[in-house]
Amino acid sequence: MNAPTEAGIVCPVCGGHNAPDAVFCANPACHKALGEFRYVQEEVARGASGLQRLAERVAAWVGHPHFVLVHLAVFALWSLVNSGTFGAALVFDGYPFGLLGIILAIEAVLITSLLLISTARADAYEHKRAELEYEANIASYRLLRRLDADLGALQERLHALENGAPAAREPDSGA
Repeated sequence: MNAPTEAGIVCPVCGGHNAPDAVFCANPACHKALGEFRYVQEEVARGASGLQRLAERVAAWVGHPHFVLVHLAVFALWSLVNSGTFGAALVFDGYPFGLLGIILAIEAVLITSLLLISTARADAYEHKRAELEYEANIASYRLLRRLDADLGALQERLHALENGAPAAREPDSGA
């Protein structure tokens, strides 16, 4: 990872320049995570198949209010056309609209399958997120323990110097 400098962070993907405290690349087309740890979204996206990406898009569309509005409009138009409102010549699926029922059943099976794939991917995301959070927590814990030990050694040296005794050895700051 590129370390932050006063000049900023250079994105390793697009080469864009970012603020020294940037977390993500400022380039909207890139939006690469710039931290020292792996980023969950990138980890999960890297292993996604085409079907999984399609499932994510379908889940996003099905969860949008426009999905309902489009379906209501299609049902209304289907009902109007097939009830003869625009003329008997245009009727292709008379009441009780059996073809519409078959199409909706197929759509329901496909959408359900894709939503299950999307849910499995969400579970994988949460699993990866927990793994990466654990990794960050362990790294932080180890650093805190090392800093605590170094601080304790510095306190001992300070007390020894204040009491006029010879100073103890230098604190070990190596990992």
